[in-house]
Amino acid sequence: MGRDFNFILKRILITGTCFFFFFSPKGLFSQTVFNGVVLDADTDLPLPYVNIGFIDRQLGTVSEENGTFNFSFDSSKLSSLDTLKISSLAYKEFKLPFVEMQHLFDNPVEFKIEPEIINLNEVVLTSIKRKNRSSSEKMVGYSYVGQLKNGSWEGEGALGGELVTKINVNKKKRKLNAFYFYVLENISDSLLIRINVYDGTTKYPKKKITNKNIIYTLKTKMGKVGIDLAPYDIVVEDDFSIGIELLKVYGNQIGLILAGDDTPGVSYRRYTSQGEWKKYSKDALTFFVSTTQLEEEEDGELSDSILVTDYSTEQLLQTLGKNREEVGGFVFKEGEPLIKAQIQNLNSGEVTTTDERGRYNLKARVNDELEFSFSSLAKEVRKVLETTFAINVSLEEKVVELEEVTVTSAARQKRTQKELYDQYNEDNGIIKTSFGIFDKRTSGISMKMLDESDFTSGATTLGNLLRGKISGLTMRSNDNTDGSTEIYLRQGGANRPIPAAYEIDGLIVQGFPDFLDISQVKRIAVISGLAAVAKYGTVGAGGVIIINTKAAHASPLASGSTIKVKTYNQEMNENVISEEEARLNWPNFLQELYSSQNVTEAQGIYNSYEPKYGSNPNFNIDASNYFLEFWTNEPFTEKLLNENLNRFKNDINYLKALAFVLDKNKKYEHSVALYKQILLLRSNLAESYRDLANAYIKNKQEKIGKNLYARYFNLLKEGYFSKQPEALQNVINSEVKALLEVTEDQIKSPLTNFINQDNIKTRILLEWNDDAAELNFQFISPDKNVSSWSNAMDGESNESLLYKGYTSKDFFIYGNDGTWQINANYLGNKSGLATYLKITVSTAFGSENQKDRVEFFRMDFKNVNRILVQIP
Repeated sequence: MGRDFNFILKRILITGTCFFFFFSPKGLFSQTVFNGVVLDADTDLPLPYVNIGFIDRQLGTVSEENGTFNFSFDSSKLSSLDTLKISSLAYKEFKLPFVEMQHLFDNPVEFKIEPEIINLNEVVLTSIKRKNRSSSEKMVGYSYVGQLKNGSWEGEGALGGELVTKINVNKKKRKLNAFYFYVLENISDSLLIRINVYDGTTKYPKKKITNKNIIYTLKTKMGKVGIDLAPYDIVVEDDFSIGIELLKVYGNQIGLILAGDDTPGVSYRRYTSQGEWKKYSKDALTFFVSTTQLEEEEDGELSDSILVTDYSTEQLLQTLGKNREEVGGFVFKEGEPLIKAQIQNLNSGEVTTTDERGRYNLKARVNDELEFSFSSLAKEVRKVLETTFAINVSLEEKVVELEEVTVTSAARQKRTQKELYDQYNEDNGIIKTSFGIFDKRTSGISMKMLDESDFTSGATTLGNLLRGKISGLTMRSNDNTDGSTEIYLRQGGANRPIPAAYEIDGLIVQGFPDFLDISQVKRIAVISGLAAVAKYGTVGAGGVIIINTKAAHASPLASGSTIKVKTYNQEMNENVISEEEARLNWPNFLQELYSSQNVTEAQGIYNSYEPKYGSNPNFNIDASNYFLEFWTNEPFTEKLLNENLNRFKNDINYLKALAFVLDKNKKYEHSVALYKQILLLRSNLAESYRDLANAYIKNKQEKIGKNLYARYFNLLKEGYFSKQPEALQNVINSEVKALLEVTEDQIKSPLTNFINQDNIKTRILLEWNDDAAELNFQFISPDKNVSSWSNAMDGESNESLLYKGYTSKDFFIYGNDGTWQINANYLGNKSGLATYLKITVSTAFGSENQKDRVEFFRMDFKNVNRILVQIP
């Protein structure tokens, strides 16, 4: 039996390899190239992972995330009887005879496929909490890793290809909880796969049990893979088939080998989307499923006592006939490769050192202990547990305790931001940054500070200005102007050193600031090492040079300025700054704009700064917000807006922040276009659907908005989205409930955010543009009771919106008994750019008298509690 399988497997691999070569665009045969995009017929939005291919032919592909496809095939292998089929979950199949396709090959084609009929009134709003079943779990399928059998994808791979095994069960209703299989080898960077479940009573896999997308990124190199099926509510009553489908390959190689089971079974394989199924009797892959039997009767299939659910590394390696007794990896210090670090196997005594890239290789077995050491650095000991046999270590400085040390100088008292602002000119240890005003002596950050009095006279470049004054600084120049191209603050021994980043008057600048007038520089601070990374994220990996120009510190704004800010009294025993104090930290160009007295002056200020900062997203968002707020009907504002709508088209954070600005100024027709672009970029994110649906409603396109909300619920039901946080589901539930004007008793499960009463309620919707931004909020009631909420830990389940990539949350206030206040503490993001926050306050929410008020905030002042809004 094993020999027969090997013969079949070899035949499969040879056939597959020939197929990949024969139909490769680089093959010897003439190719027909067919490309285009697949769209939703209702919304014109692109559809990802659509199956495209000729029925029962080994010719097919799958659309990309953005709906596009590029399908190359040898048309001489097709006849007038062949048909192209386009199919996707929750959509009607589209078929096109090959004879009608000849005119489509010259230019990209656009296919619009119709969704299944959706009725918004049939949507049932529920919270996403699930009840645990008390029934015991049963394992079904094939669980042994065989010595001779396996299944594989090799060569270039074919999108839409599937490996499926039939699983026989007693004819009892059961829910599928989790799907498991074993990877023997995976040389790909990673693979995007779809889990498909078919009715097992047909001759070949044909009818999917549920129309649900179950998408998984396979990164495992060797070992057991488990995929949660519980969120998809898959219930079977008879035999079923389950398998994996290839959607996308990341990297330049594909080579996946899955374990087979020695137990006789049935498997199916096809090599392309819509291709012909091949059945292999007596052959089963090691696919097994955890199930919950929904009827309390004994299941005679595959008892738990004989089911092996875990294997050691050695057992898996034996199936491949290989012996990998070697560990490799890198040793770092502060993110830089460490050369000549020593690694010793404490079990065998073998020793090696890292090379010039910080890399090492050493013989070791599972459970051996490795000691990593370097002079002056603390040692690290790691046990070999990883099945990938790769261990990367970062060594830290040794901590030396000093005895009998007496600190005699008094600790310097920290000054408030306003005090630092007022004393900036007199104290050369103060620097203005995008995170606030820093005092070198009390900031807790190691930095080198240079005042204009320290500068070398006659210096014409920034490199000359810093030369000899900053330890570890090196410069590279392509034009021999002595350091005016790139500056490096550290990483002298690194193979690929990272140049420093620059912040000038509160704005991060991309590339060397060759526009800078050296004679106008007032103060420079240099932050290197981990402190820069901690403050600025990845943009600070090479260190940061902070530059304040002489114009950066304006005197306090005179009365009569165009800034209209109300300062609220804070009676709590806590330091809270006002919006006026927060604006003292604004970049220089923004303060100048808000101090201008007419549109001509404002236009001149913008034009003077645009050549310097035009590549910075914050600059464009801030300028758009200013001109729309004060000069909305001016021709210059319209021109600026049109330019900014076409900038940074792939930057989701920019697009969302600009949409916030447009929402605030009721330019909904433009914000709809931006939210649509975001959905194109993040079509798998539930929040993208909600944002666009809500934008359509605001733009008085209620029918399209309702359809998009309905589309969201349908896709959610079909498992298209991964499980989203309860916070987002409640935002959507709130809006759809108000949109449909349903009462509480019509909802299957009461919404978390609502109480069964009809009194007046005010909705507070928080939205922020950067999913990596961390924000803590305070809600202060009229009687000074404080409620806190953080996007890093939401609700009773402590779900993190921060780590799941979601950026909205709503709250409700009932009644109208006094004034509420909302404060926020911004803790930063990964980019170092400002984060933008939109707060929508809707009074009498859901009624005919609903009124919306939108507030917009530039969040750049970190670790300070700040007053945002008062309600009403």
